[in-house]
Amino acid sequence: MHGLVCLLATFSTIGAVPPASHATSHPHAIVETPDEAAQKLLERAEARAREGRFADARAEYEKLAAKYPDTPAGREAAERSRPSAFLGWADVVRHGPSSNRVDVVLMGDGYELGHMDAFAKLAADVPPLFERQSTFREYYEYFNFLRADLVSKDSGVDGFGREYDTALGGKTLGTFAGHVGIERKLVFDVLAKIPDSDGQAIVFVKNGVLGTGGSGIATIGGREVKTVIHEFGHSFGRLSDEYDAQQSHDAGPARDGINVAANEDPQKVPWAHWIAVKHPGVGVYEGALGRVRGAWRPTSTGCVMSSDERFCVVCREALVLAIYARVDPIDSESPPAPETREFLELGREPLTLSIKVLKPATHALEVKWWVLRDELPSEAERAPTGRSRSAGERGKPRARANDRTQRGPLGEITAKPRASTRTTAGGGHEFVLSREALEPGRYRIVVRAKDTTELRGEKFPWVLKDELGLLESERVWWIEVPAAR
Repeated sequence: MHGLVCLLATFSTIGAVPPASHATSHPHAIVETPDEAAQKLLERAEARAREGRFADARAEYEKLAAKYPDTPAGREAAERSRPSAFLGWADVVRHGPSSNRVDVVLMGDGYELGHMDAFAKLAADVPPLFERQSTFREYYEYFNFLRADLVSKDSGVDGFGREYDTALGGKTLGTFAGHVGIERKLVFDVLAKIPDSDGQAIVFVKNGVLGTGGSGIATIGGREVKTVIHEFGHSFGRLSDEYDAQQSHDAGPARDGINVAANEDPQKVPWAHWIAVKHPGVGVYEGALGRVRGAWRPTSTGCVMSSDERFCVVCREALVLAIYARVDPIDSESPPAPETREFLELGREPLTLSIKVLKPATHALEVKWWVLRDELPSEAERAPTGRSRSAGERGKPRARANDRTQRGPLGEITAKPRASTRTTAGGGHEFVLSREALEPGRYRIVVRAKDTTELRGEKFPWVLKDELGLLESERVWWIEVPAAR
C-alpha cells in the first residue's frame, strides 16, 4: 500500500504547474531597469508634493535615495532629502502654455516641514493680488503662477550673529530698516528645476521684514502682501523707487532709469515722450531713489513705486512692454507657419488659415491679413516672424532665450491689408482663400496681430513708445495657385 501511495504521488506531479516562487520569467518579458524603476518612484514622490502631501513626498524621496543610490533619480532624491531642500512644484493658476506666458514662481524660505501647508495657502493668495491691480488685471491671462515647494530645516533669518539652515538663505540686509534678502543663486537653482521657467520668482521669507526686488527676484518679508506688487515692479519691470525716504547708508550716485532721472531736463528724462504729448500730471518732480534732492520722478500724484495702488503711466507702459518682451501676441496658428518658403497648393477646396491671439481683459488685439505676390529672392530665405522664440531647454530658465527684444521691429508693408478680422466664437481669427479669387502664381499670406493698448474711455494708449515693435507679431504662409487645366 505504501508503494502504491508513493507511485500515485509521483504520477500526480507529472505536468503540474510549478509554484509561483519557482516560475521562470518569459524569455521575451520586458525587464524594468533600475533607472526606469527609480524614475517612476521619483515621479510618484513629485506627485505627492503637488498634492500638498509634503511629509509623504519627503518620506518617498528618502526611500528612493536609499534603494537606488546610483541612479540619476536616486541622486536627485538624495538632494531632496536634505534638511533644507526642493520637494517639487505645482501650478497655482495656469492660463496657458509656459512657452508663451510669463511664469511667476512663488517660493517660501524658512518654512519647516510642518508649516509648508501655510505657505501653500499664502501662495494661493498671490494671484488675486495681480488680478485686482489695474495694470496686471488687464493682462492677467498672460501670466501663470506656480508654487515651488521648499522645506527648510530652520525658520530663522541670518543676521546679527545668527545663522540658520534655510532653503534660500534668508538674511537681513544692511539697510536702516533691516530689509530682507536671500541668496540669489539658490533661487535660480530652484528655477532651473522647473520646466520652461522664465526666471521670475517671488520669494516669501517667513521671518523677514519689508521687501527687496530686482533682476527677476522679488523678496517679501513675512506675509507683507502689500509689498508684492511694488517689489515685482522692480524685479519684472526694472522699475525704480519713486519715494524720497533714504533706505541705506550709501545710496551711491543718482542714475537714470525707466521712471527716475538724474537730471531735471524735460527733454532728456526717460519719459520725455509723455511730456511731449502733454499727458496730464506727467512732468519732472524732485524726490526719488530714496533721495529728497538730486533725483526726479514723472508724477506728483503717486505710483505703486512710491506708495500708491496704481502705476503711473510711465511705469504702466514699461510693464506692458516687459510682458510683450516675453509673450507673443499670437498664441498659435493653423496650419503651422513654416520657417522657410514651403508652398501650400491651393486646390479646388478653399484653404482656411487661422491664428489664436491673446486676449487682454477689456480690449481686443488688432488683426490684419495681407495677400502679397511672392517676391523673395531665394528659396532659402527665412520668413520674418513675430515669434518670441522656441521654448527654452527643459529645466532651465528661459528668460534670455525668451527675449522678443532680440527680434526687432517688423518691416513696413505698404500694400493695403486684404482683411481685418474679429475674434470667432472659438477665440480665433480666420482667413479663407479660394482659388477663384486669385490668379495663378505664388503668394505670401501675412497676418499681423497688434495690441494698440487703446482702452475704451481713455484718451491715450497705454504704450506711446514701442521702439522694438514688441506689441506686434506676425505669421507668414506661402501658397501656390496652379494654372487652370
